[in-house]
Amino acid sequence: MTNTNPSTIVLTFTAEPLTENCQEVSAQGEHVLVGVSPGNSYFSEQRLTELFRWAGSLFRRVDVMIPDSAQRHTWLALGYQPNRARRKSHAESSRILNRANRAWQAAEVPGVEFGAYRLSEIEERPSYQELLRESEKALADDPETRESYHRVVRKVLRNHLAGAEPTEEQAAEAARYLIAETPFLISTPQIMGVSSSTAIYQHRLEFVDRIYAGQTPLRRNARQAFVVARPVS
Repeated sequence: MTNTNPSTIVLTFTAEPLTENCQEVSAQGEHVLVGVSPGNSYFSEQRLTELFRWAGSLFRRVDVMIPDSAQRHTWLALGYQPNRARRKSHAESSRILNRANRAWQAAEVPGVEFGAYRLSEIEERPSYQELLRESEKALADDPETRESYHRVVRKVLRNHLAGAEPTEEQAAEAARYLIAETPFLISTPQIMGVSSSTAIYQHRLEFVDRIYAGQTPLRRNARQAFVVARPVS
């Protein structure tokens, strides 16, 4: 579609379920969880508006989770003092939270439930804490799982370190960001009180692929799906 006004370009999305079970779960259309990374230019207000519009046409409930307290681990890995890391993460999450709420209003999806949450609002739930302990144990017990997480965060850290290789200590700290998100990859239904859920992200990630392929000690809820949703113009 060609249009000279970018604000009126309507995007649709391609959906790539990771497994046949993901396809079956997502097709039921009960609940979708959109993970939105603070500081990621991909998540513009226009992009979120179209993503929510697309998701709202397929699912009866759309929730957004912003990993504010998880992002703090990235800044700690880069040498920020704890108070500064917390303030920076909170400020960035506030901006993306406001953006997400504006985008939902602009999406105009009647009859669909919507919620926007900071991770810090959810992380004290007993169900989340139980899954977090399972996630931490999986990385502690299985070197291959741990390394798949570290490979992802090393790439992120290199971008902040002008290409320099992060230390193992930095990778371990930064990996806590992904560990904090892992409960939603293995059982969002348990955390959010829904019977099934689909997590969506814009590209594949090795550690997620391994979880859904059953190559880690993590026990994934059979009612949990993961779908790669990419925009097409």
